[in-house]
This record gives sequence, C-alpha cells and structure tokens, in this order.
Amino acid sequence: MMDVIEETGLVGFTASLRQSMATYYSESSEAFIGNVSLLLPLLDTLKNVVFFVKDEQARYQLANKTLLKRCKLSQHSDIVGFTTEQVFSHQQSKDYILQDMKVLRDGKSIVDNLELHSYASGQLGWCITNKLPIYNDNQQVVAMVGISVDIDEDNERILRKHARLADVAQFVRGNLDQKINIAELAELSHFSLSQLERTFKAVLNMSPLQFVQKLRLEYAVKLLAMPEMSVTQISLNCGYSDHSAFSRQFKQFTGLSPSQFRQTHLS
Repeated sequence: MMDVIEETGLVGFTASLRQSMATYYSESSEAFIGNVSLLLPLLDTLKNVVFFVKDEQARYQLANKTLLKRCKLSQHSDIVGFTTEQVFSHQQSKDYILQDMKVLRDGKSIVDNLELHSYASGQLGWCITNKLPIYNDNQQVVAMVGISVDIDEDNERILRKHARLADVAQFVRGNLDQKINIAELAELSHFSLSQLERTFKAVLNMSPLQFVQKLRLEYAVKLLAMPEMSVTQISLNCGYSDHSAFSRQFKQFTGLSPSQFRQTHLS
C-alpha cells in the first residue's frame, strides 16, 4: 500500500481506497475492523490524513494517530466506543452524526466532500472527506470507513508551477464579490470544462467549484474577524446576493452559522 501512496499521492490513494471498499463485504464489523487494524501502523504515519472506522452505531472502533492528536486524545482507547458527538463538543459534531447516519442507515457514500474541520485542539483545516459503508453477506451495513485528506494550504507555491491555474486563482480572488461561472474560468484558462476539472483535481485536490467555495469561505472567515462588519455585508462581499444562502453554505462547511462561528472562534 505504501507503493500506492508513493505512486499516486494521497489523492490517488484515497481514490484507490474508495474504489476498493465501495462494495466491500465482511462477515461482521468485528471481522472488517480486524482486517483494517493491520493497516493502522501505516495510516498512523500519514500526518495530513484522518482515518477511522465506526461500527453500525456510529461509534469509533479504529482511529489513526492524526485524528487522536487533533482531538487531544492520548491513546486509542480514549476514542473507541464513543460517537462523534461525545468526542467533538462543538455544533459541527451534529452534522458529522447526520453524515454517519446517511452512510450507516441509508448505505449512501459521502464522496469528495469539501469540509472545514474544527478540532478540539483548536485547529481549523480544510479537507476532502470520504465515508463509505461496509456490508455483510446479507447486504446489511455493518460498519463504515472514513478518510479525510488535508488540502495543501501552500497553494501559492503549487500554483507558481501551473500558470494557467494561477490565472484562474487570481481571477477568482479578485472577483469574490461577483457571480463566478465555471465555464468562464475554463475559457480564461484555455481549458475545456472537463480539462479544467481534471487539472484542478490533479493539482489542488479539489474541483473548480470547491476551489471557489473554499476561497469565498476563507474570505468570509477573515471578514468575520472584523466586528464592525455585519453578516449581511460580509455575505455581499463574498458574492452572495442572498444572506440566507450564505448562512446555509457557511453552516454546511463549518457546522456553525456565521454569527456562531464569529462568537466561537473569533471572540
């Protein structure tokens, strides 16, 4: 598996993991957890990857060291048997539980979901999350596996090697208060829509739309640190003509409304 990571990078590794487990069958959650636990020493070495397995009750059964560290937990036994709501005290934990239930009860995968995580350590970080159901021989979901890969924060360094994407990034940053059309970005970069999509995912680990959303939310977080600015004004500055749409999307990514985020993280 280390060869897979070295050959394809973390994005390729995540895609390979998702593909290999998309229709994974096991006798029970215990059998699956036993098999996956053999990989935990390897997964513990990935400092920018959060990995976990939960049982059918959404209780943690396995977690790599990166997740333990970000939750300010010292050992594996501190997380086993607990749900997300018990591990994360903030509002975002309820959204994680809703995701878990979508996977465990409905058998629906969470694929390439852009998220801004807030950990008990106080760390905020963007990542791409995948959550996949694990079935037994009777087609019943008996467990779920999740993996979140941090998005490289040093995008400027990366973009310096990709001039056409750098032009797109500069345009987006300069027009965050305007409606941004992905077709317009493709034309600007002289890519087709499909080429733009593939290139963004290969270089920045996210789609063009996710890149725009990420920059808007980062700008919103920056503006929320200015107490003199109202949430309505911030939404306009970030390209949202509808204040409620801004609040919904902000909560989708952070688990908190803009006002709650301001009070929790910036006060």
